[in-house]
Amino acid sequence: MAFSRFRNSKDSFRIVGEVALLALVLCIGLSSMASAAEQQTVRSFNIPAQPLKTSLEQFAEQADVQMLYALDVVEGLQSQPVVGDYTPEQALGIMLAGTGLIMERTDSNTMAVRKPTNVGAAAGAAAAGGAASQKPVKVPEILVKDIRERDNDTKSFVAEEASTATRTDTPIRDVPQSIQVITRKVIEEQRAFRLIEATQNVSGINTGGGTGPTGVFDNFIIRGFQANTNNFFRNGLWDGVAQQVGPDTYNIQRLEVLKGPASVLYGQGDPGGIINIVTRKPLPDPRYSGNVTLGNFNFYRSEIDATGPLNAGKTFLYRLSVAGQKANSFIDFVNRDMMAIAPSVTWLMSARTTLTVEADYLRRWYNNIPSFAVPGQGSVLPNINGELPRSMYTGLPNFDKNDRRSYRISYDLTHQFNDRWSIRNAYRYAILEYDAFNAAPNNLLADQRTLTRLWTNNESSVTRRHQQSMITNLVGHFRLLEMDHTLLTGVELRQDQNNPQILTNRPVPSLDLFAPNYALVPGAPTGTSFSGSDTKLAGFYLQDQIALLPNLKFMGGFRFDYVHQTITSGTTEATGVERDSDNTAVSPRLGLVYQPIEEVSLYTSWMRGFLPNAPTVFNPNGTLFEPERSTQYEIGIKNFFLNNRVSTTLAWFHLTRENLLTQDPVIPFFQVQTGKQRSQGIELDVTASLIAGWNVIASYAYTDAEVTADNNPALLNKRLGNVPYNKATIWSTYHFQEGPLKGFGLGGGIYGYTSRNASIFGPGQTEIPGYVRVDTAFYYDRELPQGNWLRAKEVNVALNFRNLLDQRYVDSAQNPLTRFWFGEPRTVLATVGLRF
Repeated sequence: MAFSRFRNSKDSFRIVGEVALLALVLCIGLSSMASAAEQQTVRSFNIPAQPLKTSLEQFAEQADVQMLYALDVVEGLQSQPVVGDYTPEQALGIMLAGTGLIMERTDSNTMAVRKPTNVGAAAGAAAAGGAASQKPVKVPEILVKDIRERDNDTKSFVAEEASTATRTDTPIRDVPQSIQVITRKVIEEQRAFRLIEATQNVSGINTGGGTGPTGVFDNFIIRGFQANTNNFFRNGLWDGVAQQVGPDTYNIQRLEVLKGPASVLYGQGDPGGIINIVTRKPLPDPRYSGNVTLGNFNFYRSEIDATGPLNAGKTFLYRLSVAGQKANSFIDFVNRDMMAIAPSVTWLMSARTTLTVEADYLRRWYNNIPSFAVPGQGSVLPNINGELPRSMYTGLPNFDKNDRRSYRISYDLTHQFNDRWSIRNAYRYAILEYDAFNAAPNNLLADQRTLTRLWTNNESSVTRRHQQSMITNLVGHFRLLEMDHTLLTGVELRQDQNNPQILTNRPVPSLDLFAPNYALVPGAPTGTSFSGSDTKLAGFYLQDQIALLPNLKFMGGFRFDYVHQTITSGTTEATGVERDSDNTAVSPRLGLVYQPIEEVSLYTSWMRGFLPNAPTVFNPNGTLFEPERSTQYEIGIKNFFLNNRVSTTLAWFHLTRENLLTQDPVIPFFQVQTGKQRSQGIELDVTASLIAGWNVIASYAYTDAEVTADNNPALLNKRLGNVPYNKATIWSTYHFQEGPLKGFGLGGGIYGYTSRNASIFGPGQTEIPGYVRVDTAFYYDRELPQGNWLRAKEVNVALNFRNLLDQRYVDSAQNPLTRFWFGEPRTVLATVGLRF
């Protein structure tokens, strides 16, 4: 699917394409320097006789290879002991003696175990009418590795690799930047249905205004700065729809949070960091699961997930995930209903080529979020009339609504030229639709009970947003000047188009907070405004990871971006004025990792980011503003102990944001680009699987974020909104592995936030009080005997309590006067699930 051409920018687009083409040719040329084979090495093995599955896991770790095998093939088999120095092939051959299985090396990093004949394929062909058996296709290394990571994500809180930081398969310990991973196991054990619920486990992430179980948007603040639509990605592709519709975790395998400016690989964005959603993909072995969750506030939710092969040769794989939710909330008149479906298919086209096609549909419909907000007086400040209840609704329940739908379809094509060079091309097309009306809080009068309200909505049609994103990456591993290199080069094309819309303004009667009349209706229209926009982006990036020494690694890269924006605005469509702008930026990153011992990585990095200003604002001389620029310095230490069962990251960062707009001190109603903001602090993240059944995830962040330069004296040195100085979290679960309590488990967590500023704007500095929230959970997991009437393998039961002590607290704010959001009261969720 082609992108529309960049108007008034043909030369710039051509230059980007020529530079990208030259880089691709250069990388392909360098691939000829790479050796086609690696020397086989002798390793020390110490693997006792035990169940074969356990032996294969230990072998993979000791041989430093990836293992591919079907669970049903190794089930019930015992391995032979392997003790001594052998090549991997020799060791695996000894281990498999007497099992009837054979091994093969699919490439330099992958070994497979299978039956001597393709029994499954033959049986399938016979059932289809006696057709000849299909020849097994060697599974590409990229998919083998991906399958192994997905399996680990469901068993442990600890992740060893994350592709978001480098767009390559680089261990986290080798990345000179802070990156945290929330695995599927954390999501399931916490019953985290929204992104904001899962990312609460990550240091330096806080909620923005209107976020939570009753919110439409997922508003994140990362390292002190608001994350907007440019900061959300899905499988490495930009996903601007995500924030606007509130992603659900039913189809999420893991979340990867990269801290700091990410423009070097991901282009324009706010500087705090990015969130990359990794979705669940098809698997070669059949797996089926379903669960039902019931809770207070009339909460009902069900999920179904199915995956497996579509043909006997397992060259076509599928996955289907479905979720539905019907629920009220702790706020009067507010429902939070949802439905979603995500089908995907993977085609193993050859031994080195895979194609995955995904689609998903998500719909959320409920009342709009500004209506949920309450004034500061009565929530965080005293009110002469008394305290406001958490259930207070400040809108028009007979008129307010928010019906949001997202549609996505994408493909992801990967090809390995050989063991060292691979290419990936991925594309996504997404549509966001929303039909929304709402009355929003405006001002609280002197009597501290009369709330004025606003109404500005698109009443004439459904608002639509269209987005396209495509990347092509070439990755090569080669040796040059006696040093190992991992070279990445790529291009990205992106488009974000908001269909023109007309917003209608209406007067809304004021609300008496302590004697609300919900029968009031909005008045006649008083005016309209017209707007539409189209943003196109082309980027080229180049990155090299160099092993200067076995324990000293350098990373350097840059990205060139060209952004063309068109915005149309006015009071009506006839009076709309079109303005456009062209911006370019170069975003570099440099980093160094030193590993004094294998388990410890000391790192430092420097990077820059950018974000274009809209073409609707001008300097006093009539010229457009330059893009905002951000700069980050970071140093830290990463540790992986106890055979990678414990992972820690301790980081110090200094992050600045420049070229911000501020009031011109000389010319009224104009702005100048002299504003600055700074965020700095210390972050600690820990994940651990200490012993079998015991998992821990914990974090701490000290964040000092404030305005450092502004022409408005009232803003200078003000703390940025919704950013506490201190945030600390811990969540831990333990599942009994033996004895009379085998199958039972328990978990619990504490989430603590110190006070924070509601907003940098407005009079004074309204403080949101700090709070401590306690969660807990109980589990029962039982494997079912074969032949049971359900035909199920396992039953899972969970009982989760959020805010166990029913703490009353304000979660976030949007301004210092009238928009404060209460946190969720005590919530109980009971889940029953089956796995087949």
